[in-house]
Amino acid sequence: LCAGGLRVQPGLTGERLAGMARNMTRKMRICGLRVDGAKSGIDYDPSSPGKPAAVSRFMAAIKPVIAGRYSMGPDLNMGMDELETIAHGLGLPSVKMAVAGAQGWDMTYFRSRYVVLDQEIDGWPLGKLRAGYGVAAAALAMLDHLDIPPARASATIQGFGALARAAAFELDRQGIKIVAAADRNKCLLPMNGAGLDMKRLLETSGPLLPETGFGRVAAREEIFRVPCDILIPAAVENTVTVGVAGGLQVRAVVPGANLAVTAEADCLLHRRGIPVLPDMLAGCGGSLSMEGLFAPEEHPRPDEVLAHVRARMTRLVHRVLDRSRAEHVPPSQAAMRICAEALPQPGTRPYGRTC
Repeated sequence: LCAGGLRVQPGLTGERLAGMARNMTRKMRICGLRVDGAKSGIDYDPSSPGKPAAVSRFMAAIKPVIAGRYSMGPDLNMGMDELETIAHGLGLPSVKMAVAGAQGWDMTYFRSRYVVLDQEIDGWPLGKLRAGYGVAAAALAMLDHLDIPPARASATIQGFGALARAAAFELDRQGIKIVAAADRNKCLLPMNGAGLDMKRLLETSGPLLPETGFGRVAAREEIFRVPCDILIPAAVENTVTVGVAGGLQVRAVVPGANLAVTAEADCLLHRRGIPVLPDMLAGCGGSLSMEGLFAPEEHPRPDEVLAHVRARMTRLVHRVLDRSRAEHVPPSQAAMRICAEALPQPGTRPYGRTC
């Protein structure tokens, strides 16, 4: 079994997808899951009215792979509801139906588990909350490592798509002050020191921040000039470059987006004493939630799935940061060493007990 999202992104190349797929495999390894990584995508304008048809043609072309071994999920400019609607139109029960076969389940039992993703927590379906919740859990673990109580912590979030919104939701629930947020066009700053009103902001729809009524609008690059405890890049790859890293006024960086921090920027921030969690760790909430959903003997509740993500993410973050400190290497190198030490487990179920 392999797992990973489908994205729709102008200028996307096979080479970039391959890099993201390798990163997905590392996510699975660091989590100790018996699953391989994958990525798929289309070089296409996501705002085009032809997007659903383009995605349908693509999924039809790889239909046997989806049915047999590729557990597809949402990614940039693609939501889970969109994927499932298109899959049903192609006669596929689910874009994650390969999990059923890998676990040795029939589709009826698989659906009884999978429906938990539609159940809500504070108005958020688990399926939309799980990946961003993992990013928030990683940020909370980083704050614990830095000995900063959430009630006194501040964060900035670059991006306002599904991942960023879900992360912001949980950070706000934990009392962390969001002092800036950015989308692809602008940065939104609070008018006073109280932070952004995230509850109201999250009631707006779409991946773009509102232009008025929520704070001061600045250039999108301003997000990297705001002092805070945690910067969360949660949009696209190569966001934090060397030029950006040299001016950051933060205590740590917790990237939710794939390959958000360049290797050169990672090294520079390490030299500056600013820990950067590897994105393969901070971004593995979706993978951990699949373990929390499919591994237990009994059907879990949505809150139990999120509790699993929080507990596993906290242990993994501390393991990586402790090893980074002990071996005097950046967290990214510590995480890679942990991945390299992961032992393959052939002949076992992807989630839960062995066959």
